[in-house]
Amino acid sequence: MTDLNSGGASAQIGFTLAELLIVVVLVVILAAIALPNLLRSQIAANETAAIESLAKINKAEVEYQTTYPTIGFASTLEALGPDIPDGKCREKTPAHACLIESALATAASPAHNRSGYWFAVSPTSRDAGGVITGYVAGASAGVLNKTGSRDFCSQEDAVIRYSVPQRSSAPASSAPACGAMTILQ
Repeated sequence: MTDLNSGGASAQIGFTLAELLIVVVLVVILAAIALPNLLRSQIAANETAAIESLAKINKAEVEYQTTYPTIGFASTLEALGPDIPDGKCREKTPAHACLIESALATAASPAHNRSGYWFAVSPTSRDAGGVITGYVAGASAGVLNKTGSRDFCSQEDAVIRYSVPQRSSAPASSAPACGAMTILQ
């Protein structure tokens, strides 16, 4: 510290440049240690939210199939959600069954994601009458290794599976692609 009193008693105010540099170096070191842990924590939280969202989609698909047996499972996220323009549910219809919230029903692209993940629902099988008897619900990280490091999917069996992709990709949309993923324990 600098001595500003020329008399006998010393009154020290302020910091020297060396002291300030030491503080800056310590802050940089702490940030270098903390930031990777913070990023890993955020990725883990986003992946947990994606898994929970897939569980919600699975539950909504079962309810949709029960409510609309002549249609079967919903073929899109929009069909599971509310009326998209305002996100409110005025009337439950096969086009907007109001079974999941608007934020999830519209999270269908990297630009419109939910907790760093985007989602898709695709029909995978139909019976002779055209009733949808199978589906795949998939979730992909909006920005790989920044918002998430794994992709997830589930089918009508409600088992959630995952893979670690090498590059960003669209959510799984076929039964073989989802079935090839590892079962989440």
